[in-house]
Amino acid sequence: TGRGSKGVTGVLSPEFQLSGRNGFEVAIPYHIALASNRELTLTPRVYTGALPGVGFQYRELNRLGAFQVGGFVTYGDRDETSSAKNKGIRAYLDANGKYQFDPLWSLTAQLRRASDKTVAKRYDLSREDKLRSFLNLERIDSDSYVSLAGWSFQGLRTTDNQKQIPIILPAFDARLRLVPPAIGGRVELQVNSLAILRRDGQDTQRAFAGARWDRRFLTGMGQELMLTGYVRGDVYHSNDSASTPTKIYRGTDGWQLRGIAAAAAEARWPLIGPLVGGLQRITPRLQIVLTPPTRNLSIPNEDGRAVDLEDSNLFSLNRFPGYDRWEVGSRVTYGL
Repeated sequence: TGRGSKGVTGVLSPEFQLSGRNGFEVAIPYHIALASNRELTLTPRVYTGALPGVGFQYRELNRLGAFQVGGFVTYGDRDETSSAKNKGIRAYLDANGKYQFDPLWSLTAQLRRASDKTVAKRYDLSREDKLRSFLNLERIDSDSYVSLAGWSFQGLRTTDNQKQIPIILPAFDARLRLVPPAIGGRVELQVNSLAILRRDGQDTQRAFAGARWDRRFLTGMGQELMLTGYVRGDVYHSNDSASTPTKIYRGTDGWQLRGIAAAAAEARWPLIGPLVGGLQRITPRLQIVLTPPTRNLSIPNEDGRAVDLEDSNLFSLNRFPGYDRWEVGSRVTYGL
């Protein structure tokens, strides 16, 4: 082991593991201090039930931010789900980082890829069934937000067809918060655009512009009243919708327009007092949402498929995730 101004270089504590597939595993990490802000760790791994492999992790901190690159490389059968042999290099890569160019602008990135569908689980590198990679350029201040991003995914389930898994490029979102002098409250303007591409499947492009107004009132008895107004205009385009197996997600090929409007009133009355040996707070809450009939089925549904009704979205104007589906019909919601 060596020690200097760059840091400490040497062998780290060995790792031992036993698994049904790889047998007994011994890993001996070796840490290399390249500089005071850079380091590399190499980890040879030996198995009794598989060929050896090597893991690596490089980390760096500089004046703009930090990033790390990690991974694993070995040799073996790249298709463990088939009786046919397909031996070759098996690898896994996991890299991420963030650069802060100035107080407003930043760039965040993540790259995760595997050489085949089973290498990550076989060598206990990841238990996820989908690897996500993205690049996101953002500008954030107290009253505005701008994001320009791109996303890609790699499916690791045996039934996944990579040609049908989407690539999102670009994904643009911009928001501006204003205080209108005439009507009070707060107005948030939003512009959003998204393009979803598949090598074999439905392609969808979306753009919308919306505005939301919220105004909060407090009564003399402590009730909180919130008035909300929302309008949005959508433009969609899609093709090859018949290739989507679930019909209610397809929408209609070609150009589609949609208008959305909603008005809501919400009341809360926080009640605080001693109870059961402590100070308790109970807040009755009542919300009324009015919205006219809205087109949904002619619009392709890419981001509103997984619906979960929970406390975080129970009083939302739209309880669908994403933007492709809008909750139709007026409603009354209450709770404690």
